[in-house]
Amino acid sequence: MKTFLILSQLILVAMASCTSKEKEEVENQVPTETWWINSAKVDCMGVGPMTCFQIQKSETLDHRNWELFYNEIEGFTYEPGNIYRVKVEITEKPKPVPADASSLSYKLLEVLSKEPDQRLALTNIWKVVSVGRFQDPKSFKSGNPLTFELNVSSGTYFGEMGCNTVRGSLEVLDHSSVFFGPGATTMMACPDMEVEIDMRKALEKIRKYKFDKGLLYLMDEEEKTLMMLQGVD
Repeated sequence: MKTFLILSQLILVAMASCTSKEKEEVENQVPTETWWINSAKVDCMGVGPMTCFQIQKSETLDHRNWELFYNEIEGFTYEPGNIYRVKVEITEKPKPVPADASSLSYKLLEVLSKEPDQRLALTNIWKVVSVGRFQDPKSFKSGNPLTFELNVSSGTYFGEMGCNTVRGSLEVLDHSSVFFGPGATTMMACPDMEVEIDMRKALEKIRKYKFDKGLLYLMDEEEKTLMMLQGVD
């Protein structure tokens, strides 16, 4: 019986020791998060004008859900043009913290993946080879070929429609899906607006894109070609 009591006490002491150790490990555990980091920084406003990372904390990458990140990540060497998946350690800064500074510090623990952003191939100045019924359409004002400037990083497009120009938002969701948001246009009236009418119709319906032999094809949901573009740069 005496031996049994001693063994019981030893077991209880061991259990208490393990529980205490586990509690200490939990209390000392540093918070971590896993992020996606976009392939380009964007202009933002902190204390003054600056550039910010774009991050998201979702399990699956969604190019519509980026949020601005105004701080630096210690130990992270960033190379534009790549999409990263990283594990980050987050700690409280010692007080006092300046009023215009973040109270948190961020440190890279691990780069889980690093992949070239294929969407960036869209970023360029493009000549309009065809749109709707028209081949090699020209500007009514200058007589030059129509061009479109696409910028995936800023999510914008700017283009010539024959008579007026248009500027709007650009969403490139993956390596084949694209959406041109409603654009703000100039309000000129020209004797011939036919090219512009086809251009407007095309921009409303574009949902897909592909590259083939140096050309960019912009297509509808059924992959019917609405515009064909050729890189200028």
